[in-house]
Amino acid sequence: MSRDLSKRIFAMNIPSGLNILITGGNSGIGFETAKALATKGANLILAVRSLERGETARQQILAKTPEADVRLMHLDLASKASIDSFIEQIIREQIDIDIFYANAGIYRVPFATLYGGLESHMAVNFAANYYLYQGLKDYFHSLPHQVKFIFTSSIVARFAKIKETDLFGEKKYHKQRAYNKSKLAVNYLYTYVCDKEKSSNIAPLLVHPGITYTPLIDKAYSNRRFQRHAQRFIRLFCHKPDKAALSTLRLCEADIQSPCFCGPRGPFHISGYPKIYRLYAGNIKNWQAFCETLDTLPKE
Repeated sequence: MSRDLSKRIFAMNIPSGLNILITGGNSGIGFETAKALATKGANLILAVRSLERGETARQQILAKTPEADVRLMHLDLASKASIDSFIEQIIREQIDIDIFYANAGIYRVPFATLYGGLESHMAVNFAANYYLYQGLKDYFHSLPHQVKFIFTSSIVARFAKIKETDLFGEKKYHKQRAYNKSKLAVNYLYTYVCDKEKSSNIAPLLVHPGITYTPLIDKAYSNRRFQRHAQRFIRLFCHKPDKAALSTLRLCEADIQSPCFCGPRGPFHISGYPKIYRLYAGNIKNWQAFCETLDTLPKE
């Protein structure tokens, strides 16, 4: 981490002692966010698919911040049973959470279906977070403090369109379009939760971390020569995960108390230091119609 980033994080008004859960906290932006929050005195829970990789990340955090409190929990967003078990464990153990950062996701994976037929990007990036919100909202309401629920969007959501009748797959599958749609669905979900939680202690927040070179991009463009060159090209325009984490860290600051959208301030929001924006409304006008389909999501 550069000296400039360290200074910015040091200057952030993130209260010590916050209980923060990060899905996918063992790599990429989630891991960099966790490392920074550990230095601010947060009590961390890394919700991870692989406990082995999670333990490696945990040890790396402790190597930098030995006094940090870092716990692991298992969560596989591709499994409804795993999501249900995760929710049940939080409620059973009465785990206190001040900030729930829904960071984990997938990018440009081959066609597959989950949850009884839902396309995998839509399932993992959107539906899993809907299930987490629905399963935890009553428990969060019982907590005697505000709970920030941070959803992760992307710049590509601006260019996506969703047909409410086509949640369960596409006649002609395209990896990038599927990912784009899933991130627009996250914007819909954020708008939906804002509407549902107007007078509650849950503060929905939306983060767009910028175009960031992470292990997800490594996987997506690793197989062919053209794709390897595409990786190099992408790196010219992407910022690194530690800088991308700043937008999420901004939402963890004490002055953020109500719903808002945070992303990079640079040209086209590709990269840069964080700034609070209004959510682009051009393609979320039909969020209410979309959210009416949420009850049709598979329960298994």
